[in-house]
Amino acid sequence: MSAKIGIFAIGLEAYWPQFSGMKERLMEHHHRLLEKFSPRDVVAVGMVDNPERAREAGLRFQAEDVDIIFCHLTTYASSESLLPVVRALGNVTLVLLNVQSVPALDLDKTRTIDDWLGQGCTCAGLPEMTAVLRRFEHSFAVVSGYLEGDTILDEKMSQWCDAANACRRLKSGNIGILGRPYPGMMDLNVDETQIFRTFGSYVKHLNWEDIAANIAHGFNQDDIERVGREVKEVFRLPEDLDEQHLTSMIEVYLATRKLVDDHRLIALSNHFEVQPGGYMHQIISASNPVFSMLTRQGIACPVEADIKTAIALTLMKSLAGSATLTELYSMDFNQDLCIVGHSGAGDPDIADEKSLLKMSPVFHGKPGSGFLTQLPRLPGR
Repeated sequence: MSAKIGIFAIGLEAYWPQFSGMKERLMEHHHRLLEKFSPRDVVAVGMVDNPERAREAGLRFQAEDVDIIFCHLTTYASSESLLPVVRALGNVTLVLLNVQSVPALDLDKTRTIDDWLGQGCTCAGLPEMTAVLRRFEHSFAVVSGYLEGDTILDEKMSQWCDAANACRRLKSGNIGILGRPYPGMMDLNVDETQIFRTFGSYVKHLNWEDIAANIAHGFNQDDIERVGREVKEVFRLPEDLDEQHLTSMIEVYLATRKLVDDHRLIALSNHFEVQPGGYMHQIISASNPVFSMLTRQGIACPVEADIKTAIALTLMKSLAGSATLTELYSMDFNQDLCIVGHSGAGDPDIADEKSLLKMSPVFHGKPGSGFLTQLPRLPGR
């Protein structure tokens, strides 16, 4: 999911009549900077050089629902041209781009104030900007560099855009909690109001019976065959797995996917306590491969109904391409390492080959039995 990127240049209106052509030269620098954001979804408002234009820019960014703002310091600018933008942003992060047009001024050729202000004066207003942003208690960062050939600048700007993508993902839908958190795990407690305030994600309380109701409603054969092909692409199936068990798993997937779509879920944290029977046995038995497939699609499905982990997995999937919940399993003091793993659902994208499905007669610490997923680790992840 792509973020909406807001960007503007900032300068001092008083310079334009004093130094002919300076504004045009600075905007040429700004347009070169804008090219670095291609092909992202950018809302560019041009030069902001007085409080009135700053208010207009802030309202435009607000209307466009941008996820992050980049402010290009083209030369010295007073903070009165920044704060009206910030005031309209709410909790949207602002990145100050302290980016010169050149790596360094050629001091032998820098003869006039115009030469200096129009080429290498981007950092002049930086202390003022950071001071007022701190007083405003607004989240901000500073990225410094030069326009052409600065790979560090390019990488940092890209990282901030990726972070904005992750934020867009979080606020694009709801976090489901299926069942209730694992009893006794007191670190799972969350403040749902603060989650909504911070990330824009609403927590929806759902029931396992909702999945059972979807199964009872039935599915068409085309959908069952389509998901069956997907299951075989993702997993190595047990040789003794019969078609009835496979079809049962597919029905649980389709029912859970419908729940995700109906409630616009970006994550589905889950926990089950009651000894399952009937439809519930079918659901719990298939939950690991079903939640693994959803996780692969970007719907984080952590166990214990852990909402904090759901948020972390959503961020990691967006930023890194794969995200799997693991636990600390054992310590190896001989090799100075800790073994990690998990017997539940995971992200098949973390594996360098098909994930393996196995049947287990028990889910340790929880009721029920059924499929376990084994995901061979992809080196480097």
